[in-house]
Amino acid sequence: MGCNGGSRNSSGDDAKRALSPSHSSRVSAGAEVARARLAVSPAFVDVAGNLGIAFEPFNDAVPGRYFLPEVMGSGVAWIDFDLDGCLDLYLANGCPLREKASDYPEARHFNQLFQNCDTERFRNVTINANVGDDGYGQGIAVGDFDADGFPDLFVANYGANRMLRNNGDGTFDDVTQQTGVGNDRWATSTIFLDLNRDSLLDLYVVNYLDVTFANYKICVYNEKPGYCGPGDYEGVQDLAYINQGDGTFIESADKLGLTESDGKGLAVAALDFNDDLQPEVYVANDMSPNFFFSQNKSTASTGKPLFHNVAVAAGCAMSDDGEYEASMGVSCADFDRDGRPDIFLSHFHAAKNTLYHNLGNLTFSDNSRRSRIAATSFDMTGFGTLPFDYDRDGFMDLFIANGHVLGPEQTPNKMQPQLLHNNGAGRFIDVSNDAGQYFREVMLGRAVAGGDYDNDGDLDIAVTHLDHPPVLLRNDTESGRHFIGMCLKSRDRIPPVGGRVVIANVKSPLVIPIQRGGSYLASPDSRIVIGLGTEVEPVDVDIYWPSGHVDHIKGLQVDRYWRIVEGLPPEPV
Repeated sequence: MGCNGGSRNSSGDDAKRALSPSHSSRVSAGAEVARARLAVSPAFVDVAGNLGIAFEPFNDAVPGRYFLPEVMGSGVAWIDFDLDGCLDLYLANGCPLREKASDYPEARHFNQLFQNCDTERFRNVTINANVGDDGYGQGIAVGDFDADGFPDLFVANYGANRMLRNNGDGTFDDVTQQTGVGNDRWATSTIFLDLNRDSLLDLYVVNYLDVTFANYKICVYNEKPGYCGPGDYEGVQDLAYINQGDGTFIESADKLGLTESDGKGLAVAALDFNDDLQPEVYVANDMSPNFFFSQNKSTASTGKPLFHNVAVAAGCAMSDDGEYEASMGVSCADFDRDGRPDIFLSHFHAAKNTLYHNLGNLTFSDNSRRSRIAATSFDMTGFGTLPFDYDRDGFMDLFIANGHVLGPEQTPNKMQPQLLHNNGAGRFIDVSNDAGQYFREVMLGRAVAGGDYDNDGDLDIAVTHLDHPPVLLRNDTESGRHFIGMCLKSRDRIPPVGGRVVIANVKSPLVIPIQRGGSYLASPDSRIVIGLGTEVEPVDVDIYWPSGHVDHIKGLQVDRYWRIVEGLPPEPV
């Protein structure tokens, strides 16, 4: 069923505000009334243990040390590495954090790969596949950088990054040195995409802070120790690696215009926001202005770099009142179905999450309060987030993993995850308490990746935590509604990031951007899953490819996946 196979934290005043009495956001009368009127009840069940996903994360949290990397969590990725049509699960792990290399013990903690066996169980194949990187794992990118048909893995670390090439026989090789992508800055989220329009997958790596044992600090909040935030450290410039087509990459952020000096990045998403079929790159920065890199229309005659940062002019660099926000996680989707993708950002406790409404022409307005995103978020510190249509009503809902970052001495610390229902009228309703047992528990949630692991046409959710094994939330919501799924490849057989899909013959056309990235430290299912509501008749699909070509496809059957290559007839999967 796969595309390739068969069938914050903060310090000073901000942190003091975070510890002040919180706003109540989950018990308002309006939300309770709206929840009671839901046509479909959400249902999610953690099946990780039953399916054989057994993994105890290690973050080397030393009591009393408060070394910032240990509280940021580790990543998760969906990858069909063996091309059998079933999504496999790759989980990053930590390692001992020591001041001197000579102090490191023999490696005992590794990233883990769980192979999906016909959607019925997962098998740990880490050793046989040779993917057990022993670095301090953060974000993960999935992409076929060498164009051999098999997806590869890039692991962003606190420390040297890793490139793992898929050999196509169930094993991977560490090709970090050969490819030249092993920079040792503190990297967080990362994505593969074609940055320079040469039909080769390049690599964007978000970097966070310059935190070392030589300069780290312990902060005090309400007379108790805790982790210092981004205000106490310098940011680190992001990296953009251009694929040379010979198995090597050249770092080219300056040349491309993808450089800013004040970034403290945690998340990234790439998609087309202005209908020119070329992706913008949005970087969520922690307590510094977010980046919004757009492509210049003409570079040959002007000599300008390909990208330039338009975040301030676009209105998505900071909040509507001019405040820098924590920006841990990012989700992009057309939440109001006006045909333009919007931007959701998860933020710090006692501050709102943010929903930027896309007004067109690369301009945005902060719609957090009108949409009730603000009202649902003051009690939370959000990290990974997922836009998905859990009930197939045609409107994109939101999942958010929450958990504080100041440390166990502080209150609050552990938090409930959230499921926000999009009511189709511009408002989000917190339905977490009705969604299953997992949503009633408190924990320290971090990375989130959506993937249809059981190929039933709805997204399930993998979540990592600091204090709890990862969970796999199977979506058991019974809606009686329909879907269509798509595996898309451009004519060059790379993901068509920047394109869009339009479902045309429905009451209100659906526009779905083709994107990469999002969430926090995560790589989601690369397929597109579209909720169709009660539409049961075959749908007409228009696919706008980054090349400018448009495929008009008539009469695709619903409730199944389709493999579509640019310019070729669709194939059922």
